[in-house]
Amino acid sequence: MDAVIYTRSAQPNQRAHEEQREACERMAAEFGYEVTSEFQDFGRARPGLDQLLATVRDGKTSAVLVADLYRLGRTLDVFAQIMETLDEAGVALYVVGQRRVTLLPRPVLGIVRAIAEFEAERADGDITY
Repeated sequence: MDAVIYTRSAQPNQRAHEEQREACERMAAEFGYEVTSEFQDFGRARPGLDQLLATVRDGKTSAVLVADLYRLGRTLDVFAQIMETLDEAGVALYVVGQRRVTLLPRPVLGIVRAIAEFEAERADGDITY
């Protein structure tokens, strides 16, 4: 089985990418995946994520591995869209420390989204997405 790794950092920090990749490689070995590609992004631009999703849509991977869930996106809408793409392609998502993550049923996503929006409105300070 093959898998791809996605890493992301807010700043150009190669060490952060290396640490994320190493954690994902350990998880790949644990679950018997061969890592075939790595995609990475720095800052707000997400060309690596776009390439990863194209790889998923083209059926060129069985799994996506990330170090943290928030590396994929910090809003529920973005995360739900990514999960729907993975689900439609039959591609598994694995998160270090959480194992396989699956798409929540649509009614549950709506409830989680409402809670997230409520919390964001009341959060102190600047939240970067």
